[in-house]
Amino acid sequence: MKCCELYRGKLRTSVQLQRKTRTSDGAGGFDVSWQTYATVKAHIQTRPGREVVLGDRLTASQVIRAFIRYRSDVNETDRAVFEGRVHQIRSVSNLEARNKWLEIDLERGVAT
Repeated sequence: MKCCELYRGKLRTSVQLQRKTRTSDGAGGFDVSWQTYATVKAHIQTRPGREVVLGDRLTASQVIRAFIRYRSDVNETDRAVFEGRVHQIRSVSNLEARNKWLEIDLERGVAT
């Protein structure tokens, strides 16, 4: 999708962007949790699913492309949650390097 093909009216899906955080457990260790750092509107495009063999098990995964307004703080270690499902961020691209839109490839059905 080109930058000029996107407009505010296409952003219909609410997406929570989350980042992994570590907090002290009080006993010298830490707990890992996911914290929402932004809730944004996105245009979602589904891609064909695929099957992956993990640990001798066949697992299905779904690839989704999301377009959001440009943010400088989104990266591949984050995840996205929408429609009650967790999606790992696989890539983040500044569409046409114009700092207007981000193209984010997400994958559901794989280990976090």
